[in-house]
Amino acid sequence: MVQAPWFYNLISLAGLAALMGLARLSGLRRRPVAWTPIFWALGLMLAMGGFVFLVPLGRAVLLWLNNAVVHLLAFSRAGLSLLFGPLALGPGETGPHGAKSLGFILAIQYLPTIIFFMAVTALLYQAGIMQRVVGLFARLFARLLGTSGAESVGVASSIFVGIESAGMIRPYLETMTRSEFFCLLTALMSTVASSTLALYVGILGKTFPQIAGHLMSASLLSAPAAIVVAKLMEPETGEPLTLGQQIDTSLGRYDGYMEAVVTGSTEGVKLVTGIVALLVSFLGLVAVANGLFGWGGSLVGLPGLSLEKLTGYLAWPLALALGIPPCDAGQIATLLGERLLVTEIPAYVGLAGMIKGHTLVYARSPLIASYALCGFTHVASMAIFCGGLGALVPSRMGEISRLGFKALWAATLATAMTGCVAGAFAMGGRSLLGLGG
Repeated sequence: MVQAPWFYNLISLAGLAALMGLARLSGLRRRPVAWTPIFWALGLMLAMGGFVFLVPLGRAVLLWLNNAVVHLLAFSRAGLSLLFGPLALGPGETGPHGAKSLGFILAIQYLPTIIFFMAVTALLYQAGIMQRVVGLFARLFARLLGTSGAESVGVASSIFVGIESAGMIRPYLETMTRSEFFCLLTALMSTVASSTLALYVGILGKTFPQIAGHLMSASLLSAPAAIVVAKLMEPETGEPLTLGQQIDTSLGRYDGYMEAVVTGSTEGVKLVTGIVALLVSFLGLVAVANGLFGWGGSLVGLPGLSLEKLTGYLAWPLALALGIPPCDAGQIATLLGERLLVTEIPAYVGLAGMIKGHTLVYARSPLIASYALCGFTHVASMAIFCGGLGALVPSRMGEISRLGFKALWAATLATAMTGCVAGAFAMGGRSLLGLGG
């Protein structure tokens, strides 16, 4: 992979502006927009991107976080080795007794790591560490971006956990405005939980050594991006009850550390089971759709037509707007379309294959894709988050359901904006991926 010309950085910046314009047009309702907090959020994104990509200290922090996650991921494999033996060995690995890997097995080698990371997250909540980190980001969002107290805590906690973040503001859900609900839904689908982040690292770690740090950076960037898009599409017209207030983030404590481990592990099992079920069902349904598309395409002289190809064609302009060179845009567009249909996991597996197979010309292409794909931005997650929030506040279920597809589109734009920020600052060739040279 080689370094792209400098003007692709400008294309990424232009794409960022274009996506903001598209978000505003997608709002449909021409309500007044509070532009000052939106520009603050945009400035925060660019400052964070510049810190990670241009400042030596930022690079050092990114590398430190990457190494910390990689080491933690290595510890999680202890249980896998005991349970699954040689099946737990990743592609190309050799066990302590000379056993050889049987190849890539997603369900055994990587999905169970979610259970371990859920237990670690529960321990961090019990120790009060996670609440302090969430509170720090919540205060930053509230003061700089003008979001309400409940809204800020919900968005900040979504950076680290999934639908569980709504539990931290459960007492306030009933009285949240439409704009607050939309912002929360968009943030939930734009960011990733720390548990599933470990899964992506496991998939991409060997081909993209610094992926852990970049994915953490992507999730952080996507939080203000979600606020920008949400407030452009659904400007605040009401008066949030928690505006200007700080919300207590002490929720999430357990009766003891053992209960935290047990509860976190149990929730991890539920999450893994849900992911397996979604992958089986959605990949099967897509296969059925592809069979129908292929049959219909052959009738009209378009053999090989598939749902992935169709969504790939639709996502091609988006890939170009991210600042991906045209020679790589088709492949990345296919991944973006696949993420929307069948979750980001097959898309990251495909990205790893592209890097390993050297099918992408420019190093910035997989880097930008790793940022733009980082989010629960797919149809299945929309159902999960709308259903989860509806269960917490049944009286708002109808409104939440009506916001679902709009929030999915908003999250797609938000993650694309995150990719644009990465593209605006990405410089260098193979060194971007941590491969040296």
